[in-house]
Amino acid sequence: MSLNGSYRRHGLVATAILAVLCLSVLVAPRKAMGNQEEPVVLIGSIHRSVGEGQTMGCEKIALRPKDVIRYFSTATEVSFSTFHYESIILPCAFSGKLRRNGVVYGWSINAAGAGYLYPEDGRENLFFLCYRSCAKALPGLMGL
Repeated sequence: MSLNGSYRRHGLVATAILAVLCLSVLVAPRKAMGNQEEPVVLIGSIHRSVGEGQTMGCEKIALRPKDVIRYFSTATEVSFSTFHYESIILPCAFSGKLRRNGVVYGWSINAAGAGYLYPEDGRENLFFLCYRSCAKALPGLMGL
């Protein structure tokens, strides 16, 4: 094999690699745009449950539909173990149903900012905690 043939083959390989990289850069943004989350849509009404005994003012909190949507847009999805160790569960919660990315979920948000999504199709439950951006967006929920 001549030296020119070796350079030519390496040049073709380099050109092919460069073409694949360029193509992946062009395709990646389109793919990401196609995977954008659909807006959260509430289904039905919001239900409130207040526990008995010391409620710590929970009964004074109200969640509107836009608050539920804001919660699931700003709260952070966490693992079950993180949720278990960091969540604060107060004796009042709000619940209902919503659609997120084509999946129907039962949802629950506790007054201190711990939230759940329970998929109706049998997928695993999702756990959420309300950190800074969420607390800023929903001060009434976190103000207890």
